[in-house]
Amino acid sequence: MNIAFAVKKCVQKPVGAGLGAALVLLACSASAKDTSWPTVEQERFVATECAALMEHARTRHALQMVKVLVQSQGMQLVLQACPYVRTHPGTLQQVLDVRVRVVDSETAAHFVRGPLADGEEVDMGDVHLGLPEEVAAQEPDVAPDVQFNRGWLAAVMLGRGWQAVPGHWWAFVPAPSRK
Repeated sequence: MNIAFAVKKCVQKPVGAGLGAALVLLACSASAKDTSWPTVEQERFVATECAALMEHARTRHALQMVKVLVQSQGMQLVLQACPYVRTHPGTLQQVLDVRVRVVDSETAAHFVRGPLADGEEVDMGDVHLGLPEEVAAQEPDVAPDVQFNRGWLAAVMLGRGWQAVPGHWWAFVPAPSRK
């Protein structure tokens, strides 16, 4: 389950102190680890959160083209959310937060590396927040398979009109239109 969704879902009402708060937090942390397919409620949340980012037809079309390409490669592009991320000092920008889930591991093995199992995410490494230079310091030794998979995702997204946010393998913004 998307961590941002879990936090928003689990912390939307004030919680009393003591044991009740501890139980709610335990339940929320357990639901944040859920790797099942997105529910209709989660998809609606993401659609609402991403409405501003997806307001242009070109952007929606570009995302649909990525989904089709990734599906043809035995995987599914999963939209996590559209958070605001620090892309430069003093600059927040709304980004598309994505993951890639394996649907057909035999087909996916032709495009990405590492352990692949149907229903599991492609190994892209950890998600770190912060400025790009801070993120680079947090993960000095990224495995070759993870580097390859991140490069594959960035190339797929760029080929369909999305550019990667430096230092955040999971974050993409619409690429400037070519005129």
